[in-house]
Amino acid sequence: MILPVPDIMLRDIYELRLENLADMGIKLLLLDLDNTLAPYGQGTATDELIRWIGSVKAAGIEPLIFSNAPEKRVEPYGTQLQADYVYRARKPRPGKITETLRRKGIAPENAAIVGDQVYTDVLGGLRAGILTAAVRPMRMTNPLHFIRYLAEMPFRLACKNKGKV
Repeated sequence: MILPVPDIMLRDIYELRLENLADMGIKLLLLDLDNTLAPYGQGTATDELIRWIGSVKAAGIEPLIFSNAPEKRVEPYGTQLQADYVYRARKPRPGKITETLRRKGIAPENAAIVGDQVYTDVLGGLRAGILTAAVRPMRMTNPLHFIRYLAEMPFRLACKNKGKV
Protein backbone atom coordinates (compact mmCIF):
# COMPACT_ATOMS: atom_id res chain seq x y z
CA MET A 1 0.00 0.00 0.00
CA ILE A 2 1.30 3.43 -0.97
CA LEU A 3 0.87 6.21 1.58
CA PRO A 4 0.08 9.46 -0.25
CA VAL A 5 2.91 11.51 1.24
CA PRO A 6 4.11 14.09 -1.31
CA ASP A 7 7.79 14.31 -2.17
CA ILE A 8 7.56 18.11 -1.96
CA MET A 9 5.12 20.45 -0.17
CA LEU A 10 4.74 24.00 -1.44
CA ARG A 11 2.57 27.02 -0.76
CA ASP A 12 1.78 27.34 -4.49
CA ILE A 13 3.20 26.55 -7.93
CA TYR A 14 5.25 29.73 -7.95
CA GLU A 15 7.43 28.28 -5.18
CA LEU A 16 8.67 25.53 -7.48
CA ARG A 17 12.37 25.95 -8.21
CA LEU A 18 12.32 25.20 -11.90
CA GLU A 19 16.10 25.21 -12.25
CA ASN A 20 16.29 22.49 -9.56
CA LEU A 21 13.68 20.40 -11.37
CA ALA A 22 15.64 20.77 -14.60
CA ASP A 23 18.86 19.79 -12.79
CA MET A 24 17.04 16.69 -11.51
CA GLY A 25 16.27 15.72 -15.11
CA ILE A 26 12.58 16.62 -15.06
CA LYS A 27 11.41 17.09 -18.64
CA LEU A 28 7.63 16.90 -18.19
CA LEU A 29 5.61 18.66 -15.50
CA LEU A 30 2.02 17.48 -15.10
CA LEU A 31 -0.07 20.28 -13.62
CA ASP A 32 -3.47 19.89 -12.02
CA LEU A 33 -5.84 22.68 -13.06
CA ASP A 34 -8.48 23.36 -10.42
CA ASN A 35 -7.16 24.85 -7.18
CA THR A 36 -3.56 24.39 -8.42
CA LEU A 37 -3.27 26.59 -11.52
CA ALA A 38 -6.59 28.41 -11.10
CA PRO A 39 -9.43 28.56 -8.60
CA TYR A 40 -12.48 26.41 -9.34
CA GLY A 41 -14.68 28.13 -11.90
CA GLN A 42 -12.15 30.72 -13.10
CA GLY A 43 -12.35 30.62 -16.88
CA THR A 44 -9.08 32.20 -17.98
CA ALA A 45 -5.44 32.17 -16.97
CA THR A 46 -3.99 35.12 -15.11
CA ASP A 47 -1.06 37.07 -16.53
CA GLU A 48 1.06 35.72 -13.66
CA LEU A 49 0.22 32.13 -14.65
CA ILE A 50 0.96 32.82 -18.32
CA ARG A 51 4.39 34.24 -17.38
CA TRP A 52 5.08 31.30 -15.06
CA ILE A 53 4.24 28.75 -17.77
CA GLY A 54 6.68 30.64 -20.01
CA SER A 55 9.37 30.23 -17.35
CA VAL A 56 8.63 26.48 -17.13
CA LYS A 57 9.20 26.22 -20.87
CA ALA A 58 12.33 28.39 -20.66
CA ALA A 59 13.73 25.95 -18.06
CA GLY A 60 13.47 23.18 -20.67
CA ILE A 61 10.47 21.54 -19.00
CA GLU A 62 7.25 20.82 -20.87
CA PRO A 63 4.15 21.89 -18.92
CA LEU A 64 1.13 19.65 -19.41
CA ILE A 65 -2.25 20.31 -17.82
CA PHE A 66 -3.40 17.05 -16.25
CA SER A 67 -6.93 17.30 -14.89
CA ASN A 68 -9.88 15.15 -13.89
CA ALA A 69 -12.17 17.89 -15.26
CA PRO A 70 -13.99 17.55 -18.60
CA GLU A 71 -12.46 18.86 -21.82
CA LYS A 72 -14.67 21.97 -21.89
CA ARG A 73 -13.00 23.07 -18.63
CA VAL A 74 -9.41 22.12 -19.54
CA GLU A 75 -9.13 23.00 -23.25
CA PRO A 76 -9.38 26.80 -22.82
CA TYR A 77 -6.39 26.73 -20.45
CA GLY A 78 -4.43 24.50 -22.80
CA THR A 79 -5.08 26.92 -25.64
CA GLN A 80 -4.34 30.06 -23.64
CA LEU A 81 -1.17 28.62 -22.06
CA GLN A 82 -0.09 26.93 -25.31
CA ALA A 83 0.30 23.68 -23.40
CA ASP A 84 -0.74 20.13 -24.10
CA TYR A 85 -3.43 18.77 -21.79
CA VAL A 86 -5.14 15.62 -20.62
CA TYR A 87 -8.73 15.85 -19.41
CA ARG A 88 -10.71 13.27 -17.43
CA ALA A 89 -7.37 11.94 -16.21
CA ARG A 90 -9.01 9.59 -13.68
CA LYS A 91 -6.49 10.39 -10.94
CA PRO A 92 -5.44 8.64 -8.72
CA ARG A 93 -5.41 5.83 -11.24
CA PRO A 94 -1.94 5.84 -12.83
CA GLY A 95 -3.06 4.70 -16.28
CA LYS A 96 -3.33 8.09 -17.98
CA ILE A 97 -0.06 9.21 -16.40
CA THR A 98 1.83 6.20 -17.76
CA GLU A 99 0.04 6.54 -21.10
CA THR A 100 1.06 10.22 -21.29
CA LEU A 101 4.67 9.40 -20.41
CA ARG A 102 4.75 6.71 -23.09
CA ARG A 103 3.20 9.06 -25.69
CA LYS A 104 5.74 11.78 -24.84
CA GLY A 105 8.69 9.37 -24.67
CA ILE A 106 9.45 10.36 -21.06
CA ALA A 107 10.72 7.97 -18.38
CA PRO A 108 8.99 8.20 -14.98
CA GLU A 109 12.17 9.54 -13.36
CA ASN A 110 11.99 12.51 -15.76
CA ALA A 111 8.45 13.53 -14.87
CA ALA A 112 6.72 15.24 -11.97
CA ILE A 113 3.16 16.09 -11.00
CA VAL A 114 1.93 19.09 -9.02
CA GLY A 115 -1.53 19.31 -7.51
CA ASP A 116 -3.58 20.43 -4.56
CA GLN A 117 -5.05 17.04 -3.64
CA VAL A 118 -3.15 14.29 -1.87
CA TYR A 119 -5.69 11.55 -2.62
CA THR A 120 -5.75 12.23 -6.36
CA ASP A 121 -2.72 14.14 -7.65
CA VAL A 122 -0.09 12.87 -5.22
CA LEU A 123 -1.37 9.30 -4.98
CA GLY A 124 -1.68 9.05 -8.77
CA GLY A 125 1.85 10.34 -9.23
CA LEU A 126 3.30 7.98 -6.63
CA ARG A 127 1.50 5.03 -8.20
CA ALA A 128 3.02 5.98 -11.59
CA GLY A 129 6.50 6.33 -10.07
CA ILE A 130 6.97 10.06 -10.70
CA LEU A 131 8.03 12.94 -8.45
CA THR A 132 5.10 14.50 -6.60
CA ALA A 133 4.52 17.99 -5.25
CA ALA A 134 1.49 19.15 -3.32
CA VAL A 135 0.42 22.77 -3.08
CA ARG A 136 -2.07 24.40 -0.76
CA PRO A 137 -5.48 24.69 -2.38
CA MET A 138 -6.09 28.13 -3.83
CA ARG A 139 -9.63 28.46 -2.52
CA MET A 140 -12.05 26.32 -0.53
CA THR A 141 -15.34 26.42 -2.43
CA ASN A 142 -17.53 24.19 -0.32
CA PRO A 143 -17.51 22.36 3.02
CA LEU A 144 -16.72 19.00 1.42
CA HIS A 145 -13.43 20.39 0.07
CA PHE A 146 -12.53 21.60 3.56
CA ILE A 147 -13.25 18.15 5.05
CA ARG A 148 -11.15 16.45 2.36
CA TYR A 149 -8.19 18.77 2.98
CA LEU A 150 -8.44 18.14 6.73
CA ALA A 151 -8.31 14.39 6.04
CA GLU A 152 -5.18 14.94 3.93
CA MET A 153 -3.38 16.95 6.61
CA PRO A 154 -1.45 14.03 8.20
CA PHE A 155 0.09 13.18 4.81
CA ARG A 156 0.95 16.82 4.10
CA LEU A 157 2.59 17.10 7.52
CA ALA A 158 4.57 13.90 6.90
CA CYS A 159 6.31 15.45 3.89
CA LYS A 160 9.95 16.08 4.70
CA ASN A 161 10.62 18.56 1.87
CA LYS A 162 8.45 21.53 2.70
CA GLY A 163 9.15 24.46 0.41
CA LYS A 164 12.13 22.70 -1.18
CA VAL A 165 12.84 20.85 -4.38
